[in-house]
Amino acid sequence: MMLLFSLTGAGALLLSERDSGTLRRLFALPIARESVLLGKFIFIAILEICQMIVLFVYGELMFKVGLFRDPLTLAILIVTWVAAASGFAMFIATFTTSAKQADGLSTVLILVMAALGGCWFPLQMMDLPMSMVIATRSMMTYWAMDGFQGMLWNGLSIFDTKTLTAAGIQWTWAVALIGIAILLFRRTYLKG
Repeated sequence: MMLLFSLTGAGALLLSERDSGTLRRLFALPIARESVLLGKFIFIAILEICQMIVLFVYGELMFKVGLFRDPLTLAILIVTWVAAASGFAMFIATFTTSAKQADGLSTVLILVMAALGGCWFPLQMMDLPMSMVIATRSMMTYWAMDGFQGMLWNGLSIFDTKTLTAAGIQWTWAVALIGIAILLFRRTYLKG
């Protein structure tokens, strides 16, 4: 959840660059205009990967939960969540028209995704009605939590069906959000 909050702030850099005139200067460079959005995405992804590494190293040092017993699964789950969360940040940056609007909308969406996705409390301990099960499983945060919990608590590898499902749904979110962000970027920033 905190990762999403920091990323939407970084994604809103696009809006502040537009307001300050920096984006116009970037568009004057002899580069493809979409590369500006790609550069923001790469910046956000690197920031997220560093944040996740710090989080997991600190968690391992403090709580000794065996995070690094399956480094391949951990790395793939981190990259998968980074792609989905970066897509969310880029979507917010291209969907909104001001930094304040981006901040407000992202706060509401992140809190809803965190609550319904199991970031605040373990959903597997609750007897939810089918409508809530559908609502929770429609959140990308649910699938991130499911993948990481499966690896940490159940010892599932990336080759397990449950882990592959969690990763696949997160990649679906990532591709959809990035695709929408590209379309919105072209429509909003590349008019005429």
